[in-house]
Amino acid sequence: MFMKDILAAFAHVFAMMAPWLVFGFLMAGVIAVWIPKNWVNRVMGGSSGFRGILRAVAIGVPLPICSCGVLPIAAGLRRNGAGKGPTAALLVSTPQTGIDSILATYDLMGPVFAIARPVAAALTGIIGGVVVAAVGGEDAESTAPEEAPSATRGPKAIFWQAYRRLLGSVGKPLAVGLAISALVTVLVPDNFFADAFHGSDWIAMPVMALVGFPMYVCSTASIPIAASLVAKGVSPGAAFVFLMVGPAMNAMSLTTVAALVGRKAAAAYVAVIVAGAILCGIAVNLVPNALPAAVAAASSEHALSAVHWISATFLAAMMFYNLVRPVQMGHAHNCTCDTSKPQAR
Repeated sequence: MFMKDILAAFAHVFAMMAPWLVFGFLMAGVIAVWIPKNWVNRVMGGSSGFRGILRAVAIGVPLPICSCGVLPIAAGLRRNGAGKGPTAALLVSTPQTGIDSILATYDLMGPVFAIARPVAAALTGIIGGVVVAAVGGEDAESTAPEEAPSATRGPKAIFWQAYRRLLGSVGKPLAVGLAISALVTVLVPDNFFADAFHGSDWIAMPVMALVGFPMYVCSTASIPIAASLVAKGVSPGAAFVFLMVGPAMNAMSLTTVAALVGRKAAAAYVAVIVAGAILCGIAVNLVPNALPAAVAAASSEHALSAVHWISATFLAAMMFYNLVRPVQMGHAHNCTCDTSKPQAR
């Protein structure tokens, strides 16, 4: 009975998210195929300053890449002369959200969270870029070489990017996130966190930041975990802190950020993410009915249609195929990121 309950919770949440993930990954594949790397390098590296920071955030927010996957991009931009401010802005804003996680957030946690996540990512990215630029200074302009357009921009290339490279890289962390969500749903008593924190978000929010830091979780995989935490008594604001900190920071990303922009700038990077997450969490708690009432019982009450189960079957089949046949990173497909790191958001 115990394993049956966990598997049922896992399958239900996965099916709930599946239609939005299918569509989100498709849109991410279009972005990956049609936005060339030399353009990204040119708009970020050619002008550091505040405009470069704004461009980096505009590029980073919709990209479906995690905190590990964005590191090679940032390193390449730095080698091509991108300023520390735009580099930091990309590093802060990119992992927190993406077109796939925005759609999945809307489906599982409602419109307030779906809007708040990209807004919070953009604001913290801009502030982080400005602070890092002030702390670490700026440097040379980009001299990125021109990249020839890809000859493969049709449906096959989009499908490969969406459901092989991107889904293949996010599949494992997504499965882990769903497993954690199922375990929390089944094992943790109702209102456990509400009783533990006694309704005090001044305790709950820093705790959620501490929980999110060592737990490597992509922006999409963090959604079912946050929903299950809310169901067990965590406030919407505290859950939002987890949604920001979990995808944005981990030990590997911090050491790499320090190497890219310097230790003082890396400390400012951490401070902006944590402080920004707590402030955004407080703002979310001020919004009436920030989460739909159904979220508290999402694993058992959300009605599922044939579209949900068909989408879930397709996603599960592709995830299994990607597990059996890992993507060969040497393929010459045009994309907006260095795929040498298999973990993406």
